[in-house]
Amino acid sequence: MSIAPGTKLGQYEVQDFIGQGAMGLVYRAYHAQLERTGAVKVLQGIAPNADATARFRHEAQAIAQMRHPNILNVYDFGEHEGTPYMIVEYVPGGSLADRLSQGLLDQATAIKYLRGIASGLDHAHQLGIVHRDVKPANVLLEKDDTPVLADFGLAKLLQGSSLKSMTGVTTGTPAYISPEQVTGTQVGPAADRYSLATIAYEMLTGVIPFDGEGLMEILYSQVHREPPPPSTRNEALNPRVDAVVMRGLAKNPADRWDSCSAFVEALAAALARRSAPPLTKTVIVAPGIASTVPLAAQAEAMEMAPAVGVDEDASTEISVAYPSPPSPVVKQTSRKGLVAVLVAGALILLVVVGVVGYLATQPTLAISLSPSTVTAGDTVLVTATHAPANQNGEIRLHSPVYIFPFRADSSGNVNAQITIPQTSGVGDHIVDICWVSRCHTSATLHVLEPTALLSPSPATSPLGTSSPSPSPTARTTPSPNPVVALLSISATGSFTVRLQNFTIGTPAKLVVFQKETPHFAGNASVTSADFRATVRTPPGITSLLAAYVVACNNVNGPCYSSQPVSVQP
Repeated sequence: MSIAPGTKLGQYEVQDFIGQGAMGLVYRAYHAQLERTGAVKVLQGIAPNADATARFRHEAQAIAQMRHPNILNVYDFGEHEGTPYMIVEYVPGGSLADRLSQGLLDQATAIKYLRGIASGLDHAHQLGIVHRDVKPANVLLEKDDTPVLADFGLAKLLQGSSLKSMTGVTTGTPAYISPEQVTGTQVGPAADRYSLATIAYEMLTGVIPFDGEGLMEILYSQVHREPPPPSTRNEALNPRVDAVVMRGLAKNPADRWDSCSAFVEALAAALARRSAPPLTKTVIVAPGIASTVPLAAQAEAMEMAPAVGVDEDASTEISVAYPSPPSPVVKQTSRKGLVAVLVAGALILLVVVGVVGYLATQPTLAISLSPSTVTAGDTVLVTATHAPANQNGEIRLHSPVYIFPFRADSSGNVNAQITIPQTSGVGDHIVDICWVSRCHTSATLHVLEPTALLSPSPATSPLGTSSPSPSPTARTTPSPNPVVALLSISATGSFTVRLQNFTIGTPAKLVVFQKETPHFAGNASVTSADFRATVRTPPGITSLLAAYVVACNNVNGPCYSSQPVSVQP
């Protein structure tokens, strides 16, 4: 829903359109009596019903009561034509995401930003409010470079709305979302601390912990994988920094830091190398030797010995002998050390051999296609063995990508029939078997040009008379496969999609993808074999970038994708 300039929202008058974020449209507004500029956030993702509106009012009141220099002030809230909106403080200095896009921050600036963000988060946590979507784009920068947290609590407002993704993951940004948000378990302040540690990781290394992965791979990694330590991506960082950040990114919320400020102060100390106690200065006096020098003179010489300084990070001990070194003594080399090394090496070798042997005996996933040479429209039986028992997954036919769901039996066997789409080109196509956001093995399918299969030619009967056989007949053409075409899409309006050969009378799930991020747009009831639907563009779609639509036949059936098109304003 767009708002025309000049529209009155309470005491604020809408001036112009600023942009579009994940939550909805943003406008600049002005309060004439207070001579104050604000930003209007129109929350399109909240469903227009009584329960959602009541929940919005309750959460908005809690957010508006927060007052902190690092939290964006909420001036007012309400509804316009049934759509909720918030009027918040206008911060024209850009965001932390813009700042990070300019290059790696120096460590002093990074700690300054992190301290401000941590202070705001700890204040909100003390009031029982969790942000749920802490990320650089939600950290605005004042003119004096003070970080200010925006969109506080809006992720919770949108839970249960149409902004849930295909995966069922609650609202949040995959690169910064905590494991408990991915799995849908209880979310508390520790989730924000995980996101803050992710931002710190990005500030210090220039990349997010799970960089270069697709959406589903990132979500899987957030729950099941450990990120590389920061020092592997920035050699200037020391192991103490690794320990602090990796604790902040612990999978178990109870293992993370007790507060955001505690995390930042530990990180600052690690960067300053102040966490280790200084080494003790040691002076070793050599054994006494025969001398004609009086004992008093020897003592005076020792008192006049210069002090020896030891660097805080030194790894070697400096020993000074007075008054003079003893004669060198040849120390006999012990064979115990050599024996210990040999024993340790033998144990390691045994462990390696055992692991290799164990892996060699484990069954490997195998996939086969029957037949493996087909024409478009044929049915192929995909079989696989040694998959996880009762595993749900998908078979992917490339390219373009067609997805067919499957479920393994209790023995890990997969038997699924797929129909080769009519739009599949001639040549070799890869068939992948995938689950938990990863494809584990593949096979090659050969698609040939369709040809007519003719019956035998007339034959001579045993009695010598000619008996014609049936006339040549071509193979019956199978029903065409579904086709999706994205005809047009506007970032602030709607998109038009064409669905051909989808099941009539059933709903088709529509999801808009942009930059590998899904945006659920709703279900469309298919009424004809050549069906067109115009649907409101979901929030989060950016103009001038490419996007495509994925439509799933009968909601949970096979999914088909369109070709990408450029998003219009």
